[in-house]
This record gives sequence, C-alpha cells and structure tokens, in this order.
Amino acid sequence: MQETSTHAAQLHTPGSIEGLSRRQLDVLELLARGLTNEELAGVLKISPATVRTHVTAVLARLDVSNRTEATAMYIAWSADPTPASIELRRPAIAVLPFVAVDDDARGRAIARALGHDLSALFARGCWFPVIPHAEATRLPSADLSLSERGQRLGASFLVEGTLRKESSWRLSVRIDSATSCHCMWNDHHDFPDDQLFAVQDAVCEAIVTATYPMLIAHTRAGMRRASDPDDARTWELVHEGMRLHATREAAANAAARSLFRAALEREPEFTLAHFGLGLTLYDALQNHWSPREDASDRIRICAERCLILAPHAAEGHYLLGCYFELRGERSLAARAMAAAIRQNPCFPAIRALLTAAHEPGTDARPAVASNRTPRPGAPRGLDRYL
Repeated sequence: MQETSTHAAQLHTPGSIEGLSRRQLDVLELLARGLTNEELAGVLKISPATVRTHVTAVLARLDVSNRTEATAMYIAWSADPTPASIELRRPAIAVLPFVAVDDDARGRAIARALGHDLSALFARGCWFPVIPHAEATRLPSADLSLSERGQRLGASFLVEGTLRKESSWRLSVRIDSATSCHCMWNDHHDFPDDQLFAVQDAVCEAIVTATYPMLIAHTRAGMRRASDPDDARTWELVHEGMRLHATREAAANAAARSLFRAALEREPEFTLAHFGLGLTLYDALQNHWSPREDASDRIRICAERCLILAPHAAEGHYLLGCYFELRGERSLAARAMAAAIRQNPCFPAIRALLTAAHEPGTDARPAVASNRTPRPGAPRGLDRYL
C-alpha cells in the first residue's frame, strides 16, 4: 500500500498544476474550497455547462478521477511558496451580511437586499473571484477576528455595511483587507425613505465603481512586475473607463472610450471592454457629444460581441435595448431589456430604460425564438428580436 501511494504521488506532482490555464486555475481553486458547479457558475459568471467543461478539463489535465484528488493536489501545490503563480493569484472578495442597526423587519430586508446586490455587482467585474453571498451569510462572524473571517471564506477583501434609519436612511460601507487588517475604503450614503428603492441600484453601482479600480491597483502593486504578463493592466484600463463613464461628462466620456479601445487592442475578446465602449457611445449620442453617423451601428456591433462572447450574461441584451431605443423601436427595446433582467436581475439601470421603452400594449416579455424571417443581412444576435 505504501508503495502504491508513493507511486501515485510521483505521478501527480504539484508542479503539474502549473500547466493549467488561468481560468482552469480559478476553477480548481474554487473547487478546492468545496463549491458546487452551480456556485462556481455564480462566482465566475459563466454557465453551469461551461463549469462542467472546465472541471472535466482540469481533472483530465491533472490525471485524476475526482474532485477530492484534485483538491488534494491543489492543497499540496499551494503549500509550496515557490511558484510565482501563487503570488499572482487573484484575491477573492466576500460581501458579509449588512447589519440593520435599528433591527426592524423592513431594515433587515433592505440590508439583505443591499448585500446581495453588491455581491452580484462585484461578480460582474470578473477580475476578483467573489465568494457566494449565501456562503458569507452563514459565517458566524461575530466571534471571529477580521483575519479569521477572511481565512474561513478564503477572501482577501471583506465588504461590510450598516443601515440606520433616523430622519432618513444612512448606508455605511467599508472594505477591509483580511490580510493586513487595514481599512481599504469607507463611505456612507444618505437617502430619504421614499427614494429607497429608486436609488438602491445607483448606490450599489457607485460603491463598486469607486472601489474596484482601487482594489485592482492595490493587488497589482503587490505582484511581481516581472512575472505579471497577463490581464491586470487591461483590467485597470477597463475599470478606469467605467469610473470615467459614471461621471456622465463629455470629456470623461471621450477619455473612457479611448481607454476601452486601448483595452480591446490588448485583448480583442474582452467582454467588459466591448460593453463599456457601447455604453459610452450610447451616452455620447444621448447627450449630443459626438456625431450620430454610424454611432448606433457601432453600439449594435458592441452588443453583438457581448452576446457572442458572453451569451449567458445581460450586457449584450442591455446594449441591444439601447440600440433599439435609439432607433425608436420601442417594442424591441423593451424585449431586449426584459431579456437582460432575466439574465441578471441585479443589473442597475435596466429597469429605468425598460420603463421608458415600454408602452401600453407592448410585449415586454423576455425575447424568445421567432418564426418570423429575419431581415436580409440581419446581424447575429438581432435575429432573435426581429
């Protein structure tokens, strides 16, 4: 028996993990934490079918027959501090349960919703793995230190918040490093009671927009620059573009478009860069910051790329809604926005545009396959709406 175990260990050396792709290593790391395929899909923002494909590829690459053996290999490998890829491994984010200070039923419900929405928005950014919110809510955090909570969840950054009701609502949010136990960022937002649901999405989006570039820059600063050939710089470009886009100013919009194009020159299949470019083009048209010629077609092209690269996500449907809305095709815009909501119910701003696009009698059901003949030359992605 001893000889068999020794022989197996020689066959399955930790160094074989070095041959995994970045995405496969992400899958293996989360798999080793005990996440199910459905939870992996939620964290990585991919479909369960794609997760199964990645898991099968990882097991084949490692020449193991099950998750338990793969986990054992990963633990042995990650215990060795020498591989540079350990240092380059992207740290995870966990959104801990938000606390309703006043402890009334409505406050608790709102606090739960805010925590869930923030977790979903952080996951949309995709650079940092996000611990499933359900897992974070099960952690008995009251009896654990900051570093212990981070270790239990496998997260480097912990997001916490409190919700207090006085004359108005006050949401206080902070992000701590579980490694250094330092506060990375904190802020608060005040809003009147009657505007709670109207501003909830905007507040969550503002928090993620403000913190995501800061967390990427902080993480990248700790990497070995000589061993950092991959995607950190591209992600910095994209999230700086998202930050500029959120200011809704003409000069910032033009600068953001330049950043998104620079990111696409580095990685032409970067879905979030296509999405950001489409958003800035839409805002430029809406605010008359740029000529209208061909701009709507460029938005349509960005939408198509998002649908092809991330068919399971909401971004492509959202941009198609913007495209149809600009063309005055309100029924098609409503259907595209409804499809986006179906893909991601936490997607900010969709509901507002859906409301604007929806007219009495308009069919705003999610898009389904149509028996109608597509228009001649209809681009891919649009035929489902035509």
